[in-house]
Amino acid sequence: MRRQFIITGDGSHTLFVPELNETYHSTRGAVQESLHVFLQAGFHYAIAAPAPPPLRVLEVGFGTGLNALLTWLEAERLNFPVYYEAVEKYPLSEKEAAAIKYPEQETLTHLHGCCWEMPVVLSPCFTLCKKHIDLLEYVPAGHFEVIYFDAFAPAVQPGLWHAVVFCKLYQALVPGGVLVTYSAKGTVKEALRDAGFEVHRLPGAMGKRHMVRAIRR
Repeated sequence: MRRQFIITGDGSHTLFVPELNETYHSTRGAVQESLHVFLQAGFHYAIAAPAPPPLRVLEVGFGTGLNALLTWLEAERLNFPVYYEAVEKYPLSEKEAAAIKYPEQETLTHLHGCCWEMPVVLSPCFTLCKKHIDLLEYVPAGHFEVIYFDAFAPAVQPGLWHAVVFCKLYQALVPGGVLVTYSAKGTVKEALRDAGFEVHRLPGAMGKRHMVRAIRR
């Protein structure tokens, strides 16, 4: 998959895929979008629940590693242990990963340098397990408190935004667990409800009207 670097509105990098005419993040600001959608609406919502650590996070779409990086930094800041599992079908090359510009570049390098298919303890507060696999073939081995659903947009990857996929992810969550995503399309909300989720529309990031937080009942 051919990818090109783009500098977004907040100065952080994202990648553009010409064959899909799609970017990995909002061009208005990659870091700001991730903080709003995944950290604020997902991570912080989940750690507020009365559940003992570690917080178990599943990310659909490891991509540039931005969501994992921000989660690791926040886990360290709060001294809150996190187990982070990420699914990615098209990992970045070593050259691409080295060229990304985000805060805490050395920390990002550790994330991309980790072995795949096995848990790697990166600090007392952060364990990462990257899975090189298609989401449609992925079978969660455990249960999670929060899911970051960061696949390409429904128009680009419609098969990943289907009720069958969301049913699998629903079962991967603990009761009361949450799935957060940047898309609030009507078809996405309908598919989430068909899978059993309680769907909440929230203000979107960086000028986007809405995003979604879905809760396992």
